[in-house]
Amino acid sequence: MYLMIQIALYFYSYFADCKSFSLSIEYQIINPKSGIQFVVPSTDNEHIKKSFHAFTCGHYNSSRLWFPCMDNYWNLCTWSLSFNVDATMIAISNGELVKKIIDDDGKNVTFHYKLDVPTAAPNIGFAIGYFEIFVDPKIPTVTHFCLPGLLPVLKHSVSLFHKAYDLYQSILSARFPFKSYKQVFVNESYNNCSTYSSLSILNTGLLHSARIIEQHHLSQHVMAIALAQQYFGCFVGIETWNDWWLTAGISGYLSAIFIKRRFGTSEYKHYIHKEMEALSEYEFAGPPLPPLHVDETLTQVHTDISVAYTNQQDRIPINYHPCFTFPTQLEMFERRSQLIMRMIEIRIGQESLLQAFNKLLTLANTGAKHHSHSSQWGNLLISTKHFLKTIHLVSGKDIKEFINQWVCRSGLPHFKGSFSFNRKRNTLELELTEKQDKSQFGFYVGPLTICVQEVDGSYTHTLQIEESTYHYDISCHSKSKKNKKKKIPLSNGDETEINFSSADSDSPVLWVRIDPDMHWLRKVTFDQPDYMWQYQMKYERDSLAQYLAVKALAKYVSADSVCCLTEIINDRHIYYRIRVAAIKALAKVTGEWALQRCSIATSLFNIYRKMFGSRSCQTIPRYNDFSYMIGYFIQKAIPKALGSIRNSHGNCPREILDFIIDLIKYNDNSQNEYSDNYYMSSLIDALTSAISPATTITGISESNYTLSEESKIILQEVTHALNYEKILASHRNCISVSCIKNIRMLQKKGHIPPRADVFRMYARYGFFQDIREAAIDQLADFIKVESSVADLRWIFSLIEKDPVPFMRHYALQAIIRSAPFSNLKRTTSALNNIELIERLWTLIGFDTKHDCRLRCDAMELYTELYGRSTPDCIPPILNSVSLRQFESLQ
Repeated sequence: MYLMIQIALYFYSYFADCKSFSLSIEYQIINPKSGIQFVVPSTDNEHIKKSFHAFTCGHYNSSRLWFPCMDNYWNLCTWSLSFNVDATMIAISNGELVKKIIDDDGKNVTFHYKLDVPTAAPNIGFAIGYFEIFVDPKIPTVTHFCLPGLLPVLKHSVSLFHKAYDLYQSILSARFPFKSYKQVFVNESYNNCSTYSSLSILNTGLLHSARIIEQHHLSQHVMAIALAQQYFGCFVGIETWNDWWLTAGISGYLSAIFIKRRFGTSEYKHYIHKEMEALSEYEFAGPPLPPLHVDETLTQVHTDISVAYTNQQDRIPINYHPCFTFPTQLEMFERRSQLIMRMIEIRIGQESLLQAFNKLLTLANTGAKHHSHSSQWGNLLISTKHFLKTIHLVSGKDIKEFINQWVCRSGLPHFKGSFSFNRKRNTLELELTEKQDKSQFGFYVGPLTICVQEVDGSYTHTLQIEESTYHYDISCHSKSKKNKKKKIPLSNGDETEINFSSADSDSPVLWVRIDPDMHWLRKVTFDQPDYMWQYQMKYERDSLAQYLAVKALAKYVSADSVCCLTEIINDRHIYYRIRVAAIKALAKVTGEWALQRCSIATSLFNIYRKMFGSRSCQTIPRYNDFSYMIGYFIQKAIPKALGSIRNSHGNCPREILDFIIDLIKYNDNSQNEYSDNYYMSSLIDALTSAISPATTITGISESNYTLSEESKIILQEVTHALNYEKILASHRNCISVSCIKNIRMLQKKGHIPPRADVFRMYARYGFFQDIREAAIDQLADFIKVESSVADLRWIFSLIEKDPVPFMRHYALQAIIRSAPFSNLKRTTSALNNIELIERLWTLIGFDTKHDCRLRCDAMELYTELYGRSTPDCIPPILNSVSLRQFESLQ
C-alpha cells in the first residue's frame, strides 16, 4: 500500500535551502479490514454494550493500514494525536494526555495526546472503549486499563508489576524512557501483547484472580516482555531490518533476567533449556533459520540520521523482513536472538553487557532531548556495527568473530558423546561426534566444557573442538573406589555420602556432563550407564543436571530406576519441575516394567495416597489444600502419568481408571482458598490419557457403535463436566478445553463415531478464545485422520471470514501442525485437489494483502504441503491459464 504525492515545482527551493514545510493529508477509513480491530458483540444488552472497544493491531510495521506514514522503524518524528469519542468512552494513546475537551453538546469528548520522544510510525497506537482505570499504587506514572467488570482481577494481576519496572531501572541504571506507561487489556487482541511507545495492548486472558495459580507466571512474563520492549524496540529502534535481532534479543534477554530474579535460578535454567530445546528441534527437523544478520552491514555504520533514513530495505534479503517470513520462523528468530544475547553475556560478563545497554540508552536519551534537531535522532537507532563498537568500548573485547559465527550464520551444532574408562591409564576416553544440520553453520570449532564428577571432587576440563569426530583422553584425579560409603565433595562445595554398591568399583568417575552451564547454543545427546544417571539425579545440586538425569532414566527399566525416581518425587527439597518430570519418567518405567512382569506398578498409587490421601482412609483423597503449591503441581501430575501406563495388552488397567474416577468423584474444594479449575482439567486430561483402543469392526455404521463400560464412564464424566461449565465456567474454560480433547480421543480410539459437528460448534465465533483454539486443533486432526473434504472447506471458510485476526492465524497454524497430507502421500489423498490450491493461492495473492502474518501462514502451509514443486493435481493446461480461467473452460 503506497501513497504517491506529487510536489509542486516551487517547493524545490525549500529542499535546496533545507527549509521545513507542512504537508496535510486528509483521508478517511471505512470498514478497515486490518490495522484497527473493532470488538462489537451483536447484542441489545446494555451491560454487554459497555464492552465495545477498538484498538490498533497488526503485524509489526502495519501503521500504514490506518494512517498515511513512512511505515518503518528508522523514520522518526514527534507526534500529536487527537481522538474524538463518545463522552462515556476513554481514548488511550502514546505520550502524555495534554488536554481533554468536551464538545458543546456534551455528547463527545476529544483527547489530545503529545509524544515528544522521536518515535517511528509502527510504534504509534491507540485503544478506545469503556475502560476502567487503575493507577498503579507503587508507580504513579503507570496506569492500567481493563474492560468493565474486570477491575478486581486487574488489580491482582498487576499487583507485582512494579517489581519488573524497578528491576529494569536498576540493572540498566536508566530511568524509564517515557514520562508515563499505559497497559490496556482488550478482547480479540492480535497477539498476547502488542507494544507501542509508552503503550502496551494486552490480551484480557492474562488477567486472573488470586485464586488462580497457573496464570500468574505467564502473565508476569508477558508483561515483563512488553515492558522490556519499551526500552529496546520502542525507544531504541533499529536502523534496518538487518539489525532487528538486536532489539529482539535485548528485550528477550531482559525478560529472562526478570524470570531469574522473580522466580529463581532453577526456573531460569529450565526456561533457557526449554528455549534452546525448542530451537534445536526446529533447526534439525527441517529447513534451518536464515542467518540473523548479513555481513555487508558490518562494513558501514550510520552516524547521521539522514543516512539512516535512506531506504535500506532493498539491501536486505526478503527472508529477513517479518512481513515475508513464516510466523514459526519469526518465533524461532526471537528465541535465537535472545539466546545469542545470553551467549554474549557469558563472553564479556553481565556487568559489561548491562553497561553497554546503559550507554545505548544514554545516547538515545541525549538524542531524544533535541526535539527540533533531527540530526541528533540517529542516536535513537541501533545497528549491529554500532553495538559491536559499544561492546568493545565497555569491555575491551572484540566479539566480531563470535558474531560472524553465530549471528551471520544459521544453524547450531549437535554433539553426541559417550565414554569408556581405561583402568590401566586411569583416564576417561571421551568420544564426541558432531552432527551437521542443513544450515550454513558447518562444524563447530572452539572450546567446549566437560565437567567430570569424581570420587575426590568435581573437575572441569575445557576441550578444543577442531574436527567433526574427536577423541580425548581426560586424566582422572581420583583412584578407583571401593564398594563402601564415602563423603564426596560436589561442584558447589557440599559434601555427601554415596553408596557405591551399584557402581563400577574400578572407575572413580561418578557422572559426566557436557557444557553444563549452556554456554553454547547447541544440542547434546550423551550416553552413560544408568547408575551414573542415578547418581547425577540424586547428588548433583544443579537443577538442570537433575532434570536431564530424570529424562534419561525414563529409558532404563529396572528396580533401581523405580526406587531412585520414587525417592526424588518424595524429596520436598527438590525443585518441583524435576519432581513432576520424575513422575512422568516413573510412569514410563513402571509401564515398561508392567509389560515385563505382567503386573501393575503401584509406586505412583502409593505416592499419591501417602501425600494426598485421607488420614482415615487413604483410598479417598483429602480436602483440597493448594497452599503448598509445589504439592499442588505434584497432585496434578500423578493422575495424568498414571493414565499413560499400559498393561501387556496395550490397555490402561481398570484399577487406574477407577482411581481417576474416584478422584473426580471425591474432589472437594470447599475449604480451599485456591481454585481447583486446573486440577479438574488435569483429571479430565488423565481420563484422556487412560483411553484404550476399542475393539471395532471395519466398516461398522454409526448406529452400531457400542460403548464399553470404561468408555461409558469416561463419556459420562466428560458430559457432566461440559454441562456444568455452562452453569459455572472455569478460568479460561480450561475444563471445556480438556473435555474437547477427550471427545476427540474417544473418536480416535474407536469408542464413538468420528464426527466433527461438536468441534465445528465450539470453533465458531462467540466462544472463548481457548475453547475455539482447542476445537480448531481437534478439527485439524479430524481432517488429517478422516480425510474430510467438507471439514477442510469449513475450516478454510473460517480462515477467510472469521472476524478475529488471531483465530484466522491460529487456524492456519493448526492445519500446518496437522498437515492434511504429507508431501510424499499427496497423490493418494482426497484432500489434494484443485479447490484447496485455488483457496490457498487466493489467500496468498488477494485475501491477505492487508495482513502480512496471514499471508505468511498461507505460504507456510503451501510449503508444508507441496514444498517448492508444482502440485501434481494441476492439469498441464494451467501452465498457461489461471485456475479461474480453467474453471470457466470446464
